[in-house]
Amino acid sequence: MPERLSSSRLHAMAYACGALVLASLAAWHYLMGHYARILPVTILAIMVSTAALMAENAYARRLPAYLVLISGYLAIAVEAPYLEASGALWMGVPPILATLLLPPGAALLLNVLLAPIWLFLINSVLSTPAGGLQYFTLVIISILPLGWYMQQARLLKTTDQLDTQSGMLSRDALSERLIAEVARARALNQSLSALVIHLPQLDMANEQFGQTTQDTLLTTFCQVVQRNSRRGDAMGRHRHSVFWLLLADAGEAGALIVRERLTHALGEAPLRDIGAIEAQARICHLADDECAERFEQRLIKRGFNLLEPDT
Repeated sequence: MPERLSSSRLHAMAYACGALVLASLAAWHYLMGHYARILPVTILAIMVSTAALMAENAYARRLPAYLVLISGYLAIAVEAPYLEASGALWMGVPPILATLLLPPGAALLLNVLLAPIWLFLINSVLSTPAGGLQYFTLVIISILPLGWYMQQARLLKTTDQLDTQSGMLSRDALSERLIAEVARARALNQSLSALVIHLPQLDMANEQFGQTTQDTLLTTFCQVVQRNSRRGDAMGRHRHSVFWLLLADAGEAGALIVRERLTHALGEAPLRDIGAIEAQARICHLADDECAERFEQRLIKRGFNLLEPDT
């Protein structure tokens, strides 16, 4: 959730900068006496400003990006007849706009389909094989940085140990942490317990109240767990609504205290749409002769039991 908010805020700032550029262009036309060119640019500035205001709306999705893309295309089309010799400088604006605002496949297709239009509007002299080659070279160059960024994002996603929504340990990282905690407990001759927590409201929050409420529920749950856990405890998300809280050096009595404290704290953190947060938690204690794989299977089975009704 925090990453989504920061990304939308960044988009809003970028759109606001675009609106400021168009407003400055309208002011320049006024100062230069180009009164016939003021109104179209002003309307486009208002459109981009609207997109900036909509950028942080979770329900708008990609509408602000489409609005900015259309406004950018119209701005270039309006100004193209007046570019004259400087048209070559504007040749790269359409492909860059499409690359930044659309998925790579859609951006590449749109850039190819609109190539004749831009080559003709921006500068008729560029409507030659050499001009076309320059345009398609710019299209390919604009795609390369985005392709590299997407590759790095995929690599980071595969190596990241945190769940992207909750900020807790991901499923794979949780399994690795469990193996390490079992080995640590064996080496230090300590106890190890785990809480398997099911958050049933998380399954229906999105359908009944929307994505924002679901994100708020998940964030509040994570914050309550962190406040009521010890420094060495590890919290991870095993399934969509099932979480594991690994309690190092904690017996069954200590795990029971943690469960009661956590359940009480969740009940004291009501949400506007959902009310009190309800969580079902079961305790699993590592047996003396139990290996990490068998302990993990018990935790998985306990989670499935919590997902079943009337358990």
